[in-house]
Amino acid sequence: MGAIRTTGTAATVAAGIAAAATMAAPQEGYRGYVYRDPVGVLTYCYGETQNAKDLIGRKFSEEQCRALLTKRMAHYEQGNAKCVANYEQLDVYVQTAFNDFSYNLGNGTFCQSTAAKYLRVGNVKAACQEIGKFVYAGGKVLKGLIKRRALEQQYCLKGSH
Repeated sequence: MGAIRTTGTAATVAAGIAAAATMAAPQEGYRGYVYRDPVGVLTYCYGETQNAKDLIGRKFSEEQCRALLTKRMAHYEQGNAKCVANYEQLDVYVQTAFNDFSYNLGNGTFCQSTAAKYLRVGNVKAACQEIGKFVYAGGKVLKGLIKRRALEQQYCLKGSH
């Protein structure tokens, strides 16, 4: 993804959203239709699940899916910021990691996690270490989640100074 370090809260937030969308796209994979993911959840585009049941039979272009991914990533960033004070001041690499994490698992999982608890008390490195524990879906360890969590953790630790 190259250098994404920025200064200023608005720029950092925007960079964290864009980088997380770029990170999520290959992890999720593009499918321009509704399908069932490995644990049976109705999904479309780049891992989107919102309103999937209502969209069965509809086709989505890659451009539409990219725009949706960026929009939804902003939604998850906002959710993360609601449960971790000063989230927007975290390093862009940390935001990238946890934005992708929440896109994949939901803000509720993030906000209730030990990782979020560590962020709330300023222990970013410990928060990053927690990421690797979230590799289960449907009660099974998924290889794709192992790879994704490793990438998120790598980014997070890079920004944990």
